[in-house]
Amino acid sequence: MTTITQAIDLPDALFRRYTAIREAGHGLTAVATYQAHVIECALRPGTISDGTPFDAFTELRWRTPRAYLAVLQAGAMAQERWLREQGLWTPRRELATQVAARHSRDAVRATAASAEDVEQAASWARELLDRHWLLLLYCAELLDQRGHLNGSHLRKVLREA
Repeated sequence: MTTITQAIDLPDALFRRYTAIREAGHGLTAVATYQAHVIECALRPGTISDGTPFDAFTELRWRTPRAYLAVLQAGAMAQERWLREQGLWTPRRELATQVAARHSRDAVRATAASAEDVEQAASWARELLDRHWLLLLYCAELLDQRGHLNGSHLRKVLREA
């Protein structure tokens, strides 16, 4: 049985950046909605090649269901765009990205939002990612280097842009 990490099949440094892209996608989208508050985005130490556990998360609080739906969908959207821009996209990696986003998809389903609300939030997430793409890449780089960013880091980056 192939794991998600094996299906992504990226060297440790690129896998870490790929993961930072997802978390920065969640975090920066949350801040850009002005309807959610980021507590922290974090990458836990670990490497893929030696089997050391690797973990990442974004902790946040949201004020509106629409913001929550947008934030949930933004992580995988950011990863797919990044893979394409880096020339790393393959159908297998896209599928693995979608499988890895199952927690977010389950959370979207748990809201019992209508299909129309989910699609409107996805459209909003895409718009925010497009508008702030270069900032997202910068935040992902910072997250990759530092291992964590809090909401004030993300708000400052957005404010200074």
